[in-house]
Order: sequence, then C-alpha cells, then structure tokens
Amino acid sequence: MRNPKWQRDEIILALDLYFKTEPGQIHAKNPEIIKLSEILNKLPIHEEIPNQVKFRNPNGVGLKLSNFLAIDPNYKGKGMESYSKLDKEVFEEFENNKVELASIVSKIKKTVSNRNLSIKQKMMKMKNCLRLKKVK
Repeated sequence: MRNPKWQRDEIILALDLYFKTEPGQIHAKNPEIIKLSEILNKLPIHEEIPNQVKFRNPNGVGLKLSNFLAIDPNYKGKGMESYSKLDKEVFEEFENNKVELASIVSKIKKTVSNRNLSIKQKMMKMKNCLRLKKVK
C-alpha cells in the first residue's frame, strides 16, 4: 500500500525548508531533512500510515524538495517533475511571501511540539493556522 498524498501543511513545512536549502544539499543525509522527516511523522493528520518505515522518511522528504526544484523558475537545473498540483499551488502562493510562510511554519511546529495538547486539539490548531492564510 502506498503512503498517503502529501497534505497542504506537510507541503508548507517542506517548502519552508526548500527555500533555506541549497540544491546540492537536498539529500536524505542532510540533518535538516532528517529533522523535517521527524516533524512530519508527528503531524496528527493521517489516520492510517501503511508503511511506518517509508512514511515521510528522509528519502521521501528529499524527493519532495526536489519536486520544488522543477517548479522553481530561479533554478536552472531540472528537478523532479513528479510534483503535484498542490505542490505547485503552495509554491506559487509563498514564492514571494516567505515571511508569511515562516509564520505559518512556526505555528505548525509549535502546535506539534506542544505536549499539553491532545491529538484532536493539535488538529484543530493546525487547521486554524492554515485557515488564517486562506482568509486573508
């Protein structure tokens, strides 16, 4: 069984790292990619994870960042062209608004790391973070 499709909040977290990472540093051994993999695995958004070992592992995170290379008009190389429509939408939404992107990422990370919140509360807070951006 395949891993679930990437959700908007996961793509936002990945895009934030993409903008902070040099193309040559997009690989599974990059400590920041490993850290993002760990954060993605803590997100309370997927009810069923078919393969815990492969789910949002560093290899998968590196591939997601490589998808952004294919979308990025400033990148002169090729990138992985298997990006989704949502990848492109999120990229275009934040390409020129990295301050807003960083703000949303900060809220998502704070919510995920808050041990005082239940999974249901974390889900609600994350939905609110993303909803605020869409309303503006």
